[in-house]
Amino acid sequence: MPAPRLAHAALFLMVAMAAAWPPAARAVEEGICPERPAVIPGAKRPRPPAADNPPTDIRARELRSVPGGVSEFTGNVELRQGDQSLSADRLRYNKSTGQADATGNVTIENSAGSSFQTPETHLNLESRTGYTGPSTFRLENDMARGDAQRIDFEGPDHTRLTRVRYTTCAPGQDSWFLNIRELRLDTEEDIGTAYHTSVNFQGVPVFYLPYLNFPISDQRKSGFLIPRVGNASNHGLEVAAPYYFNLAPNYDDTFTPQFMAERGLQLQNQFRYLTRRSEGKFEIELLPNDRMANRDDRAAGLYQHRHVFNPLWTGNIDLRGVSDKKYFDDFGDNLGLTSQTHLPQNAQVDYRGPLWNFSARAADYQTIDRSIARADRPYARLPQLNLSTSLPAEPDRVNYYFESEAVNFRRDVGIIGERLNLSPAISLPLANSYGFLTPKLGVRHIAYYLSNTPDQTPSLTRGVFSLDSGLFLERDSLWGERRYTQTLEPRLYYLYIPPKNQDALPNFDTGQAGLSISNLFRDNRFAGGDRVGDSNQITAAVTTRFIDDTDGVERGRASLGRIYYFADRQVNLPAGPSGAAASDIVGEATATLTSHWHARTNAQWNRMDDHIQGYSYYLQYNPARNRIVNLGRRFSRHELEQADISTEWPIAGRWTFRARSLYSLQDNRNVDSYAGVEYNACCWALRILSSRRLAVDTINNSAATQNRSIMLELELTGLSNLGHVPESPLRESVFSFPSRPATPGSITP
Repeated sequence: MPAPRLAHAALFLMVAMAAAWPPAARAVEEGICPERPAVIPGAKRPRPPAADNPPTDIRARELRSVPGGVSEFTGNVELRQGDQSLSADRLRYNKSTGQADATGNVTIENSAGSSFQTPETHLNLESRTGYTGPSTFRLENDMARGDAQRIDFEGPDHTRLTRVRYTTCAPGQDSWFLNIRELRLDTEEDIGTAYHTSVNFQGVPVFYLPYLNFPISDQRKSGFLIPRVGNASNHGLEVAAPYYFNLAPNYDDTFTPQFMAERGLQLQNQFRYLTRRSEGKFEIELLPNDRMANRDDRAAGLYQHRHVFNPLWTGNIDLRGVSDKKYFDDFGDNLGLTSQTHLPQNAQVDYRGPLWNFSARAADYQTIDRSIARADRPYARLPQLNLSTSLPAEPDRVNYYFESEAVNFRRDVGIIGERLNLSPAISLPLANSYGFLTPKLGVRHIAYYLSNTPDQTPSLTRGVFSLDSGLFLERDSLWGERRYTQTLEPRLYYLYIPPKNQDALPNFDTGQAGLSISNLFRDNRFAGGDRVGDSNQITAAVTTRFIDDTDGVERGRASLGRIYYFADRQVNLPAGPSGAAASDIVGEATATLTSHWHARTNAQWNRMDDHIQGYSYYLQYNPARNRIVNLGRRFSRHELEQADISTEWPIAGRWTFRARSLYSLQDNRNVDSYAGVEYNACCWALRILSSRRLAVDTINNSAATQNRSIMLELELTGLSNLGHVPESPLRESVFSFPSRPATPGSITP
């Protein structure tokens, strides 16, 4: 029957056209279009295999036999054959030849939910030859529809459709559609071929393809993907023509030449592979003789691989590189690389067992900011070996711990060499329902074998003793009409490490750990393996929580803590004693409120000098799935002070306002901002935003400029996006608050 072929034609033409851009279905997902309800993704529906020569069952109000073995059916005619059906006002059927001629409100459907309607169809059920007149069709879940002036059935595996239109718009809305002069389907080879295809938007052709070849099953096929066309101030006119190579079921390649009027021809390639135990991808971009960069050759690359050898052993590779520091500013984030001063180049093998954890790693970095002195660039680790116990801590019994690290640090300048860290320890956790007490005794040993220094084998051994204790107190609390369980959790943590001068030791990777509630309880105030911080101190902290009695959700939490020093700290970076009697006071709080508000804040207060060392706070108001407001501020003394605000909010009808601003209060200048509007017509959306971004040229005296641009994105729902704008604050909250728990019967966004 013709229904599946027509459905496959429209469905896989859509897939082929959308392959070059991510599918655009945001309007549907966000549930703001009542004409086309959102579809909840589910497992693919299994379809039974087609039976050979399935029986034909026909029902009708009237039946009349005529000479020649022909039967005429009239009134509510229903024909079923296998998983397909045909309904019509009248049907003339010749059982001996299999010829079926149906007229009057003909509807053909299959079990997948696809259907089409036509005034008449003439089809031989045995040979599958015949034709229909003008027809309309709908795909599964009513997510797409279209029409064809004529459909010719040319055998069991060949169908030809003439003057085809396809759209995902709701009935009565033809805002956009694909206009195809001729569409040929070969179900034996699973190939569809479209001739003279145009994308029409609001009645105006906006894109044309003379030829399009695509698969009509879940099997991929080599061929051209939809070209990409755009314009940018620092590129000029952009035209890209991706070609997809279906090399094998488990690996493929996409080659994309992209012409930029202001720069030249850029070549992009992505190779992907997937095996039973591994997956990976290799991406590269090449732009020779960039006309806007002194005819320099520009390039970027990425290789990522993950391998599962068995349930205990895994491995991964992450290699990234770029030709110059300004590549990201000029070409965006096409390879998923972040604009940073150092790009990682890592290969690692991990073992996670019931008793031991082990990892072996080779790590290096590409320093893309060449203004950074060689002596300030990070060391390569060739290799780095880690071995530690993975035994779970058990209360009321002795627990054993062991951590070790062996690293070979390499760099072109300065001290290089090998470092060994050993950290055995034992503890005796004592715990019950209202408190805990955990004494712990350990040893830290650091040994080196160095080059480019007089002392080639320095070492250090220090003992570590800690005593951790805390209580859990509870009481009932009532806020309004809602009941909570409030906890009070005081905690004392004593740490003692005898001092020893370590100024002569090298510093390969060590720095002072930041101060936070969790870091108040570290047994080493340094992050890295080159220093053991001398300590004779006690941490006093308290935490309170509010747990909703209705659903058990922690609605609020607040913590406050400080370290008190009983002796001056002799080991510091940079070298020199520290005589402070106590650390800064640290506080943190989070709240998840029932009135659609989320809040998070932290602060560090220097009590000795009576000033705030740093703080941050973030507020989020998210009353509905299509509206949000984020407010934030970050402050670090003598370093930065930034305000961050973003919103997406409906303003009138189908219009939505979207904006974000990151502003430096310390420098009184914009860092990154955009503002604009979106018009969402359900089957299409238009977004126009004005953007301003700070660009700092660290090579030329850190000269700062504000780059301005106008961004436009046209989304044809279910087909593709033309252009690009920043991600919606609704879909990518910069503050990352947890979602509220779903109420019974609701769907969590």
